[in-house]
Amino acid sequence: MRTTVELPDELLDAAKTNAAAAGVSLRQFFIDAVQQKLAPGRIKIRTEPPVIGHPGEQSIHVLSGEELDEAMFG
Repeated sequence: MRTTVELPDELLDAAKTNAAAAGVSLRQFFIDAVQQKLAPGRIKIRTEPPVIGHPGEQSIHVLSGEELDEAMFG
């Protein structure tokens, strides 16, 4: 099916450049991009990090997954 989409010039230029670099047509580049965007997201499974140290000794505070995400990504 044909459709018309209005894109900023810079975005279209980048798409053309990336399609050429990948060796695919602009049409295929957009098909791949839309399919990737519409694909179901992967579920991120996080496990708690191991405790460092031994019982009775001073242990090192290990960041939780949430604390680590906050520290890295704000």
